[in-house]
Amino acid sequence: MKGLSDWLSVKPGIFFLLILLMLPFAFLLNIDLMPLISDEPTRAIVTLEMILSGNYITPTINGEFYYNKPPLFNWLLAGFTFITGRENEFTFRIPTVISLMLMGLAIYRFSLKSLGKYQALIAGLMWITSARILFWDSFQGLIDITYSLVTFTSFTLLYHLSQKQRWLALFVSTYLLTAAGYLMKGLPSIAFQGISLLVWLSYDKNFRKLLSWQHLAGIFAFLLVTGIYYFAYLQSNTLQDVFSTLFDQSNRLNDKGGTITSWILHLFTFPLEMSYEFAPWTLIAILLLFRPLRKALFNDKLITFSALMFISNIVIYWVSADMRPRYLFMLFPLLFIILNKAWMVASEHTPKVRNIISMIFQVLMYAGALSLLVYLFWDETRHLSGVLPVVIVLFLLSSFVAILGLYMKNQRLMLLIIIMLAVRIGFNAFNLPARYNSYPDAGYRSGEIAAGKIIGQTPAFVLGDTPFNHDASFYISRESRQIIKRTHEISDKAAYYITDAKNLANFAGGPENYVVLHTFTIKLLETELFLIKLNL
Repeated sequence: MKGLSDWLSVKPGIFFLLILLMLPFAFLLNIDLMPLISDEPTRAIVTLEMILSGNYITPTINGEFYYNKPPLFNWLLAGFTFITGRENEFTFRIPTVISLMLMGLAIYRFSLKSLGKYQALIAGLMWITSARILFWDSFQGLIDITYSLVTFTSFTLLYHLSQKQRWLALFVSTYLLTAAGYLMKGLPSIAFQGISLLVWLSYDKNFRKLLSWQHLAGIFAFLLVTGIYYFAYLQSNTLQDVFSTLFDQSNRLNDKGGTITSWILHLFTFPLEMSYEFAPWTLIAILLLFRPLRKALFNDKLITFSALMFISNIVIYWVSADMRPRYLFMLFPLLFIILNKAWMVASEHTPKVRNIISMIFQVLMYAGALSLLVYLFWDETRHLSGVLPVVIVLFLLSSFVAILGLYMKNQRLMLLIIIMLAVRIGFNAFNLPARYNSYPDAGYRSGEIAAGKIIGQTPAFVLGDTPFNHDASFYISRESRQIIKRTHEISDKAAYYITDAKNLANFAGGPENYVVLHTFTIKLLETELFLIKLNL
């Protein structure tokens, strides 16, 4: 083993090739298995109603104006539906995977000069394999990873173009990306741009550039793009509720369900929560506690830039009571770049602490390898097809890599990445099918799809205040190829109506007046709904 590890130490490309081979299995296997969850149905139904109505400017849900997010991400999703020819889970989730890989590449390119090829690749892979992303957001069709790619790219342009003093290119390009971010998620992009420009140009002694004509040109580029969109928007709706809703969606300072005590507690728990969410790599942050290392670390201007951008932009989330880890996806690449640089210089300035952290990573490698065996004994997975050979292969690979870690101490970060990808492959292959078989979501989806197929081309409405979530809206609309609107009266006697028991009693009259064609349950409060048609 010693001879093999010595040979592999001078050929790290072999490990990167293995990682490259594992990535498709880690991020595509069974990606389309689970029904749309979390905020996915919202993105999906907005996109679908754009396609069905041909109106790509004013987003709607159930035919009513939707103000929470501008439509750029939905345009992207619509583009993928045209490419694939399908409006399914894979189509809505594949943009997340592509954005994830592009983000890893962007981190590599941004940090290449400072970290070198090997460590820059590690930095990109750290972000891809951080716990929150690897085991949750990377297999969901949410806006956040794509939005983070846009915002992080703006950070990189701010740094590189400011060092080259290409001020017109800097302001125009970053403000165009700010416009793209704004048309995805609203006001946070303006905050990121304002904070980043102010902090970095002040630190870099270029504050006066904020008063330059080049800066005005950048602002004009932002206003031009957003102005064109809102001009088009005004052709079919007013702006009365647009900006107030965007502000409310972006205001995370207040948690409506919280107290001053919970907010103060949040200030103290926030660093621990983020360390957990982006584990295991945040463990390296312990190195930053030591002054000699910090002094050596911040001799690198890119590291200083990354630290300033991370700290100045994360503050607004730190003091926000209503905060979710996915809002920080564009900031943690900056931290991972800093941590990689810290790891590089720690061998000279804090070798003992580095060795302790390295040993913890070694233990995590063993734990990751052993965790794969769970699928052979868990009742939900031990009978699944292919579980024995796949688990054995993944376990042997992970065990071999973990043993290599004993001899290749300087490569433990890369070796741990390989094991985490193996764990994710096992998760895809067996944990997701176990969820599919045991969770009720698949049943909700099948009932909604059946309702949509029964409806077909016949007009259909949601009756009264019947609970009706975005999941049901999407699957029923997709199958029936129509926007399911809400009505408070039965005016079209030939139409289908979707109703709960209360509204059925209130509107439809006695049982002799209608026939129940289909009964199904939706996820919202596990409400039982009825698809009815009046007796003519």
